[in-house]
Order: sequence, then structure tokens, then C-alpha cells
Amino acid sequence: MVSLFEHQDSQEFFERAYSLLMAEADRGCVLLGVSMLDEELTTMFKSRLLKDTSKSLKKEIFDGKGAFGTLSAKLDIAYVCQILPEDLVNCMHCLRKLRNNLAHQASPFTIQENSETIFNILNKISSGNLFVGIANMSGELVVQAFLQKIMDTSHPLDEGKKLFESQEEAISYLEQNDELKTTLVEKKIKTMFVIGIACLGALIIFHREKHLSMIENKA
Repeated sequence: MVSLFEHQDSQEFFERAYSLLMAEADRGCVLLGVSMLDEELTTMFKSRLLKDTSKSLKKEIFDGKGAFGTLSAKLDIAYVCQILPEDLVNCMHCLRKLRNNLAHQASPFTIQENSETIFNILNKISSGNLFVGIANMSGELVVQAFLQKIMDTSHPLDEGKKLFESQEEAISYLEQNDELKTTLVEKKIKTMFVIGIACLGALIIFHREKHLSMIENKA
């Protein structure tokens, strides 16, 4: 899981995705997340263009009416050209369909209520137990954020004293508070989706660099 983010671009994508998407409402989180993957695919294909390609030609190719103008087209081309593996392409096609449905849906949307759909989409990545890694990382991040916040909370009746004296005491409080546990589970599900987007972006970057290396070795 950690090795997936070794490349500097992958680290930056993770940090950007996490900070932007966690701040979004659930609908915006999905729409923006898929848009970020779309942009990463565009970057991948642009990296393969000749250096002297004109701006006008780039615009024509990647314009909405061009050959690479849609997310669907980019995914299909990436698969046909054997740049991205089938499981990754299928996963992102499913995210694309979810995004399209959301864009035309006026009814309320929450990631929690659609968690089974999202789990099934992310679980399409077959290599390296990625889904398990995403689940573990999201749980750790949510608990760490909770502990950091609650350990900094001052006692409401005892000035100068913290609300909890130890993390064990804070965890014990969490385990006895069903409402708080429900809130953290909801946050974990959204965090899983966000980390999933970050991992998909990192996979695009991984395959981008792998393919560029193959081309350079053949030159």
C-alpha cells in the first residue's frame, strides 16, 4: 500500500485528493473525485505527446469533441493501448457511471447509503488486496483524527485540565458511546471512498511511469 505512493506525483495526488474531497459534501466528493481521476488520465496521455506538439493541437485532441475528450474514451483507449489493466479500467468506468447518475439526480445522496455500491466498485481492483488496505487505512485515519481532537479538548468543569488523561480513557469512552461510534463509522466510509480515489490516481501514475519507462528502454 505504501509503495503505491512512492512517486512524488502520487504523494501529491493523495494529499490534494484527501484535503479537497474530505471537505466536500458527499455528492461533491464523488463528482470532484471522478473529475480528479479524469484529469490524471489527461496528464498521462499528454505525457506521451511529442515535445513539440502545438497548443492548438493539444486543445483539439483533448477538447470535449476530440478523440480524448471524454473520460469514457480515455479509459477505452488506455485499455486498448495496454497502458492500464482491465480491472482498473472497469473500476473507473463504474465510477464514471456513478458520477453520471449523480449529475442527473436531484434526490439526496449520501456515501453511507450507497456504501455497498462503492465497496463493490473499489473491490474490482484485483491486485494486492488494495481494498483491504483502503479499509485499514481509513479506519486508522478516522480513529487517529478522533483521538487527536478529543485529547486536545479541555475539561468543561475543571479549568486547565484535559477532558481525558489518556488515549485508553478516550477509547473507552468511544466504545461506550453508540452515537459517536455511528458518526465515526459514517466518516470511515467516506474516508474509504476518498482514499480509494487517491489509490486509483496513484495507480494511474504508476502505470504512466511504467509505460514511459518501457518506451524509453525501446528507444
